[in-house]
Amino acid sequence: MRTLSTYLLLSFLSIASVSSQTMKKMTQLQEFESRLAKEAQTVQSIESNFTQVKYLDVFDEKVTSKGKFSYQKSNKICMEYFRPMDYLIVINGNKLKIVSDGKKSIMNLSSNKMMNQMQDMLTACMIGDLSKMSSSYQLEYFEDVHYYLVKIKPTNKAVQAYINGIEIWLDKKDMSVYKLRLSETATNYTEYEFYHKKFNSLKDETKFAVR
Repeated sequence: MRTLSTYLLLSFLSIASVSSQTMKKMTQLQEFESRLAKEAQTVQSIESNFTQVKYLDVFDEKVTSKGKFSYQKSNKICMEYFRPMDYLIVINGNKLKIVSDGKKSIMNLSSNKMMNQMQDMLTACMIGDLSKMSSSYQLEYFEDVHYYLVKIKPTNKAVQAYINGIEIWLDKKDMSVYKLRLSETATNYTEYEFYHKKFNSLKDETKFAVR
């Protein structure tokens, strides 16, 4: 399960390299949380393209992938990878589907407490709804002219076995996730950048089917 959990996290989470040195500590935290919660309530669906950059120090190289991200309330996520290979990840409620090389596997996330917690964390990070973060994480808040930055550190030792830290960049224009970074260790990470985002326009719900 550790291998699967680590693989899922590395497959999902992300950021393009942006220095936080120019960021300053957020002073209006209540205003930020209020606006974030308000925007999250208005979002029924999200569609965007993404670029993923994955670095594993054992290979000392970066692997870049491209695809399409889709989200629909509640707890429906679809990651369609097109380059360099076709790959599909779907979460629908407590069900997870992975399709790779034409082979499909389905898992019930509710049967494992750790995987269920990671699902909530994933949803929180991908759509910027931090209300889904449990008490197992410590959050710090920063900002510059264009973005908010939320740094997330796990406090639970079981979670620390999988996650070293998470950083989420939110665009101040619409509070959507602009970039995401998950560090599995001090040197291994996965990065995403989301672009060409569309809100509340999703028509094809069949992409979330898990069967």
